[in-house]
Amino acid sequence: MQDTRATTTVAQSGHATEVHGWLKWLEVVLVTGLFLAAGFWLRPDDPLHVGNTFAWPVLAPLLIGLRYGFFPALMSSLLVLLVAGWHYDKAAATAYPWGWAAGMLACGLLAGEFRDYWERQLRRANAVNEYSLQRLEEFTRNFYLMKVSHDRLEQQLAGSSGSLREALRRLYGELSQTRSEGLNEESAALMLRVLARYGQLQTAAILAVEGNRNIQPKALATVGDYEAVSESDPLIRYAMQERTLVSVQTEFRKHLKKLDTDLLVVIPLISSTDDLVALCVVESIPFFSFQNRTLRLMAILAGHMADMLCQRDQTMAGSHEWQSLCSQARRAARDAEAFGLPSVLLKLQVNEQDLATLADRMTGLLRGLDVIAVNRANESPSVVLLMPLTDELGLAGYLHRLELDIRENAGRSLWDFASQQSLVVKTEAQVAEWLAREGGAID
Repeated sequence: MQDTRATTTVAQSGHATEVHGWLKWLEVVLVTGLFLAAGFWLRPDDPLHVGNTFAWPVLAPLLIGLRYGFFPALMSSLLVLLVAGWHYDKAAATAYPWGWAAGMLACGLLAGEFRDYWERQLRRANAVNEYSLQRLEEFTRNFYLMKVSHDRLEQQLAGSSGSLREALRRLYGELSQTRSEGLNEESAALMLRVLARYGQLQTAAILAVEGNRNIQPKALATVGDYEAVSESDPLIRYAMQERTLVSVQTEFRKHLKKLDTDLLVVIPLISSTDDLVALCVVESIPFFSFQNRTLRLMAILAGHMADMLCQRDQTMAGSHEWQSLCSQARRAARDAEAFGLPSVLLKLQVNEQDLATLADRMTGLLRGLDVIAVNRANESPSVVLLMPLTDELGLAGYLHRLELDIRENAGRSLWDFASQQSLVVKTEAQVAEWLAREGGAID
């Protein structure tokens, strides 16, 4: 049952039409009066069609109920019943047609209740639809916001330093193409170019260091409008003393009383054998690149650069591949201690007749930074693999791929002819002891 409201909303041909309250009640009176007037005009002796086959005045409350609902249908039915009471009282009828009156009232009220029920259903459906549209609008707004953020992030990543693995892969690829050995203008220019790319350096230079202490005043390579700096610069002295990357941020945190320098960052190039071969001095760097992530990346790259410069001068037992693996293992240990970068050493020991097959399959699965070497120093030969920037989960994935590859190509399981030993790189002493047992010291 619906209460009277100032306006009523009804559905007509799929559109909502607002009907004013006074117009609704005017229509109730006019429609009901029209049917009653028609009955008095057509059948004066029985205007309410009580004795007829069909009581036509019932159409008035029926139509009102279908259009406006329960309460207007009730008013229309009562109006008809009042007219019927007046007519029978005037005609001095012996009996009032109570059955006819009950049917009249029932038809109007049932039609009104039917209309009200479906109006409630329609309103509920409209509410659900409006909620769905609101949620869809919120989702669309969030989707486009996320899309814009993703596009902006892609643009930033396209011009930023990228991943450490990709940076090291590019570093080894470019420095391995130099024809000359040691630190010179060509190798310094390549190293500075890599640092400038991944550190977004604007003004910087590479200064050679002789004997771990003597800084050469002339820069081997420069980028931007570089101005020569004195070796007595406090940032340079502090970097030489601490033998680590320092910046003005570091200096301020140390609460130095005086900071008279034109430099922002000094990056020492220190090899895994603790030899200081050069300094990268930075005078200008974008503000958004002057953060710990970028400085950490450049410090890691500088250490690998120093190792590449010193690697040809090292005299270690074993083949060139074994020497390279030992040098890279020491660098991985230093990265693990200083920066917490994971690395793994893997040894697979086999018989001589299976050595070539295993080495070929492992070489085929090498990634960009992996280093592999065959070691025959012990009684049984083995293949040793260094996997930089890889944790135990990455090692498990590699062994699974190797097992599937050997099973597919050799028709047997890897563990039928190979035994495994692995080491998660954590400290330099740990790596030195592990490799020494394999027949190649890295001291």
